[in-house]
Amino acid sequence: MSPLRASKFQNPGDADRFVTVIDNYTPLAYKKADFLTLAVKGRMQMPAKIRHVSIYTDKYGPMVHFYQTVFGMKRITTGTVDETGSLNPDRGHISDGVIGMAILPRYAGIQSGVDHFGFEVTDIPEILSRLQQHYPEIMVAKALGYVPFAGLRSHDPAGAQFDLAQQGIDNIREGYTKEGWEQPRQLSHISIRTYRPAAIAEFYQRIFELREAEKFPESGSICLTDGKVKLLLRPCDNRLYRGLREGIEHIGFHVESLEQAKKDLEELSRSSPPSAPRDIAVGRHGHMIEEDVQRCPIGEFAIADPDGIIVDLAEN
Repeated sequence: MSPLRASKFQNPGDADRFVTVIDNYTPLAYKKADFLTLAVKGRMQMPAKIRHVSIYTDKYGPMVHFYQTVFGMKRITTGTVDETGSLNPDRGHISDGVIGMAILPRYAGIQSGVDHFGFEVTDIPEILSRLQQHYPEIMVAKALGYVPFAGLRSHDPAGAQFDLAQQGIDNIREGYTKEGWEQPRQLSHISIRTYRPAAIAEFYQRIFELREAEKFPESGSICLTDGKVKLLLRPCDNRLYRGLREGIEHIGFHVESLEQAKKDLEELSRSSPPSAPRDIAVGRHGHMIEEDVQRCPIGEFAIADPDGIIVDLAEN
């Protein structure tokens, strides 16, 4: 994947030049006709939707079992890579009906945890144009050809990475091409730590037109939304090492009943110990991590999945 700075895109002002930009800097999966049709129709309404989150782990089986059992997630794709680097037909992304979750093997040099999330947009050339105009220092990279959700990869000014996808390109496959479904337990928010919540909020509002949902003056957090899923921007905090690091820090799920969710977690711990949630308040500093997570303004009950990723649950 050769990185490209958004500043290399040359002010596309008409349909032909939009197509040229895509041909020069994105995979062949993009079709000229698709983008020509989009461009000549004029600027489209383009609500960006958060549709994807990706996790790296050494515990593929227990992690998939955890998210499927506790949150009712279902498999929507086939043939993701395994520990050998081969496409394994018995593996795939899972989904809550809105968000597709990729649980991927962690290779050398890759940290475990939530690695990135992804947007589906209606007009990728317009996104690239906005990045060029407002954030020329932001880099854009081509996505891997075999993944089922992504055309491009980029990042916000805090370093949190996100995929860009659009219906009609070859990299959007299987369950990601379908409408999805509603279910009682769904991923409700992604939390990003940053030294500049207001500036990062402006980035997502300007590039993706996310709307402000709430502000939390006491904590300095800002919550944006695509209308369904929230993007929480929390300020960094020097009370613990974890709070110094910018980037994605946890994910959250809405549940129909916290009481029932807790019972389901207890039952999973009994029936399948490898998939049991991990305690947060463990070790000399665990209580500080737990207190930090509890300061999340939109979570109600925090747990950690089998690999230690923080997961916030909320009933309201």
